[in-house]
Amino acid sequence: MVTPTDLFESDDSSTAANASSRWLLVTNQRNLFYMLAAGLVMPPKGFGKKYYQDTLCNYPGWIPLFSDNVPAASIEQSVSERSHLIPCLVEIDLSSLRGRVMAIGEDGSLKEVNFPDGIDGSERVLLVPAPLPITWFNSIIFQSGDDKSSCDADTRDFGNVPLATFKRKVVARLFSGRSEVVWPPENLELPNRDMPMDGPLAAGGMMAMLLHLANLGDIGVGSCRLAFDVEDSVAETISEPMLSALGTWQCIGQASDTNDVLQNLFWGAIDKLVIWRSSETSESTLDVLLGHLESTADQLDERMKQALSKLAGDLKTVAGFADSTITELFERHPKSFSRVMTLFFLRENCSELLEFRHPLLNEADYLAAAILFSARDGWLGLPLELRDFPGLQEAVPHRMAAMAHRITDTGIDLGVPPERPKPLRELFAPGPRGWSKAQNEAALFLARHSKWDGIQTRVTLGKGEYRLEIDGKGMHVLIDGEAKAVVTEVDREQFFLNLAQERLTSKQQQKVHALL
Repeated sequence: MVTPTDLFESDDSSTAANASSRWLLVTNQRNLFYMLAAGLVMPPKGFGKKYYQDTLCNYPGWIPLFSDNVPAASIEQSVSERSHLIPCLVEIDLSSLRGRVMAIGEDGSLKEVNFPDGIDGSERVLLVPAPLPITWFNSIIFQSGDDKSSCDADTRDFGNVPLATFKRKVVARLFSGRSEVVWPPENLELPNRDMPMDGPLAAGGMMAMLLHLANLGDIGVGSCRLAFDVEDSVAETISEPMLSALGTWQCIGQASDTNDVLQNLFWGAIDKLVIWRSSETSESTLDVLLGHLESTADQLDERMKQALSKLAGDLKTVAGFADSTITELFERHPKSFSRVMTLFFLRENCSELLEFRHPLLNEADYLAAAILFSARDGWLGLPLELRDFPGLQEAVPHRMAAMAHRITDTGIDLGVPPERPKPLRELFAPGPRGWSKAQNEAALFLARHSKWDGIQTRVTLGKGEYRLEIDGKGMHVLIDGEAKAVVTEVDREQFFLNLAQERLTSKQQQKVHALL
C-alpha cells in the first residue's frame, strides 16, 4: 500500500537510502553456528569457552557491521585462530533498528550517530551495541560452493543449529577485500560492553517451555502470555507467586526481594542457575541448588529452616542413589516449591520434563518446573524439535535481544516484536456462542488424528413418527423426508482434557494452526 506524501513533510528519502546500505558481519562458521543456536549475535562473553576470534573481539559488546564491502584483514582475523575455520559473512537488515550507535567514517574517525536519521552515507563501519536477533539475517554468504556445502554438512552434527532455515548463497567477490577500511582501527577506544547472555537465553527457554505446557490449563495460557509479553496484565490473574513474578524478572533481569519466602527462594534459585551458566566452576547444577537452599535456610525462621533441611536431605539422596519412589518423595513434600526442586533432581533437561507426568503434580508444578529447567538449559540448550512451533523461532530471538538491551540500558530500540505464538488452548477458547466453524473443524481433525474420545454426532430430526429397525448391520432410524441436520462435533470438556494430557507433534501443531 502506498502512503500519500504530506506536501509539507521533509523528504527523508536520502536518510532511508543511506541507512539501507548492505551491512555485513564478518565471522567464521563456528561462531555463526553458535549464534544461530543461541538466536543472537552476541559479544564474546556470550559464547563462553566456545568463542573463536573474529571481528566481535576488537570492541567487546559492539557488533561491527561493514557497509557493502569488507576489508581483507577482517576476513583474515576471523579465521586466524584455527586452520579448520571457514570465513562467512552475514547480511543484516537494520530497518527496525533505532538508537545511538558508533560509526567509523571514510577518514577513519569515530563518531556517535542516531540511527537511522544521523546516517549520511559516509559511514564505512557501524558499531552497534550487542546483541541483535538472528531474525534480522537477510542472508549468510560464503566464498565458495565447497565452503557452503561443508557448513551445511557440519550442522548435521548439531541438534540446535537452524542453518537450513536461512537463505545461504555464494558471492566470492565479497571476500576479495575491496573495502579500504583499516581493520582493526588504530587508536579508537569504546567502552567495554562485553557480557554473558545467560539471562536473556534463560528467558528464551522459558518462553518455549511455557508455550509447550500452556495446554495444561488457564494458568498455563496466562503464564505463556506473560513469558512473551512481560507487561501483560495477565500477571494479576495468576495466583501462584512463583509464576506471577516472571514478568518482573524479565524486566529487571534478576530476582526482586518480596515478602513471599518461597517466591524469593524460587527466583533466587533461578538467578543462581543463570550465573552458573557463565561461571567456570566445577559445581554441577544440583550442587548449586543445594548450596542455595542451605545458605538461605540460615536466614529463615526455625520452621522454614527445618523444612528446607529436610528437602535438601532428600535431594541429596535423589542425587545419589534414591531409596524412595517418586511418589513417596512427592508425598513427603506437598508444597509446589519442594516438588519443583525434586523434579529438577529427577530429570536432566527440558525434553525429559515434557515427557514426565505424575498424578500428584498439578498444573502450577509443571509450569514452575519449566521455568527452573529453562534457567539451566536456556534457549541454547533446546533441540530444534522443541523450537519447531509455528512462530516460535521468529518471536523468541527478538524478545531475548530486547531484554538484554533493557537490562543494560543501551537505549537501543529493536522495533515491534514479532507476533506472540499462541498455544492451542488459547486458540480454541470458545466465543459467546461456542466454537466457530473453523475451531470445530480443527478440533475434529485433531481428535480424529489423535484417536481421542469425545467425538459425537448430533442428528436433528423434524417432528413426526420414527421407526426403528435392527438387522445385522446395526440399528436404523427411519423417518419420513430428510433429517434436518447431521453434525459431527467434539465434546469441548473432553477435548481440553485430552489436549492437556497429550504432547502433540510439530506436524499436528502446524496443521491445526493452519486450520485456525
